[in-house]
Amino acid sequence: MNELVQQESGLLGSEEAIERLAGADTAVILIVSDTHGDYEAFEYIVRKYGSESDALLFAGDGIWDIVQYIENAQISEKLYEALPPVVAFVAGNGDADQYRVRIPVGRNLPLPEEAAGFTLTVPARQKLSACGYGIFLVHGHRHSVDFGLEMLIDAARAMDSDIAVFGHTHVPFIEQASHILLLNPGSPSRPRSDSDCSFALLELDAASITPEVKLVTMPGRF
Repeated sequence: MNELVQQESGLLGSEEAIERLAGADTAVILIVSDTHGDYEAFEYIVRKYGSESDALLFAGDGIWDIVQYIENAQISEKLYEALPPVVAFVAGNGDADQYRVRIPVGRNLPLPEEAAGFTLTVPARQKLSACGYGIFLVHGHRHSVDFGLEMLIDAARAMDSDIAVFGHTHVPFIEQASHILLLNPGSPSRPRSDSDCSFALLELDAASITPEVKLVTMPGRF
């Protein structure tokens, strides 16, 4: 469950939850990208896997789906409880850098009575720590991932990261390169290059040097 407080870093969640994730022995990270307004797909994934995850990473192009989920979660206890305690997101080439989140009447979140809503700021890139791993999150369009991953690898290394998560191509990709785990979860809404609708689960263990990635495909959607 997420306290829905956006930190200066851009991460959504309490300081305690962020610190707990950084120092955890094990963690499951739910990774989604490129929903492009397919809210039904986004909600399904979070409802099914969010409560079992320690964080949610969204690699851009579909921030509005996150906003809609947060708004709906304020009047739905099941949606609220399913949202992982830490959420990281970045703007894709189809996203804005700020969104207004409305506070519906009948909300059940611990927000000030006078609050009419809040502004969600969407960074272009994000860095977070989990189980001692550094995770670099971008959409990928600014790193020319359509043409190669060298720029992304260099950026992840410059950010002292072990894992680089990106989207944009709508094609799943998991590969270790130059000591950086490169991970693209694909798209649950608009897959390309004959790939299935997909997202990913990243399993981390502080005692292991090899993260595990499970690509979850949705051949017939849901």
